[in-house]
Amino acid sequence: NLIFKKNGEFVITPKADLLDQDKLPSLPYEKLDHFYPIKSYLGKTFLGTKTAAYHSSVGCPFTCSFCAVVPIYEARWKGKSAPLVYKDIKYLIDEFGANAVEFHDNNFFVSEKRAVEFSELIKREKINWWGEGRIDTINKYSDKSLAIMREAGCRMIFFGAETGNDTILKQMDKGGTQSGAQIKKFASRMKNFDIIPEYSFVLGLPADSPEKIKQQIDEDIYFIKQIKEINPFTEIIIYVYSPVPTEGSELYKKVTDSGFKFPETLEDWLDPQWENFDLRKNPLTPWLTPEIVNKILDFETVINAQYPTISDFKLTSFQKKTMRVLSSLRYKSGFYKLPYELKALQKFWLKYRRPEVEGFYTE
Repeated sequence: NLIFKKNGEFVITPKADLLDQDKLPSLPYEKLDHFYPIKSYLGKTFLGTKTAAYHSSVGCPFTCSFCAVVPIYEARWKGKSAPLVYKDIKYLIDEFGANAVEFHDNNFFVSEKRAVEFSELIKREKINWWGEGRIDTINKYSDKSLAIMREAGCRMIFFGAETGNDTILKQMDKGGTQSGAQIKKFASRMKNFDIIPEYSFVLGLPADSPEKIKQQIDEDIYFIKQIKEINPFTEIIIYVYSPVPTEGSELYKKVTDSGFKFPETLEDWLDPQWENFDLRKNPLTPWLTPEIVNKILDFETVINAQYPTISDFKLTSFQKKTMRVLSSLRYKSGFYKLPYELKALQKFWLKYRRPEVEGFYTE
């Protein structure tokens, strides 16, 4: 997995196979605890008062052309077995008092068998947990499996919905069977199990003209509002599209043909503007004018006011109700432009947390 220069020539070594995590020793938390007290890293979140972060697998079997995981793992995935995942989580519970877990796997739910087996084991611990998955994968899970997961404490799942436009989903190399119709139907299905779907959307992909880009954004905004009508508890995460160097994909070609250039040296990547690019705060893409970027960000401000994230538990009922009242007319009428009053309140009164950048609120 190394690339280096030798005698002026580039040397690229073969990619190693993914390690069998079941053969690896357990993580030595007790040794780390001496230098970095584990309990100080167990934050208070909406999941629990002492929330641990954990990886139970590596990689993802899909090849989405906007995802940075793809060039690293090349559609490979390997997960630790459910009993050993439970053993690790049980250790964090018994030794450090963890009462909630965020699974930061790129795709925790690849295997229904593993997810259900883990759920059967962990449900006796009475903890809440969160993970990341795909709509078309979990949509194949049986109702019984989803019910077991919820009984075991699965409170929310993050999904890359991306867009309601089937043509763009294909352009993204989303793979699988995900479609706009399926995204809506799945949001409805999740209501039956009291599991919150956390949908992320990517707006601002390149198109043939600025008018076409605006049209795509308008269509996705309308689609997002349909999702909230179907299941008001659906969490909505909005990203401004930031290109990823997935060479060979249709989207990569469209990005480069539109005039976008990636940094060519490590020093260039370390420039502060590219740090903001990585955080999806400054897309630096030639097809997105300030007007178009503001169109996305203004809608994000309004929908966050109308539907504050459940993950920011510090928000009071009064604050949420006030923001809903103030944003109601804008949200219903579709007038999102220049919502300065909402931005000011979110920044100075609510100190609104953005889970897409900052993760869940912790104390």
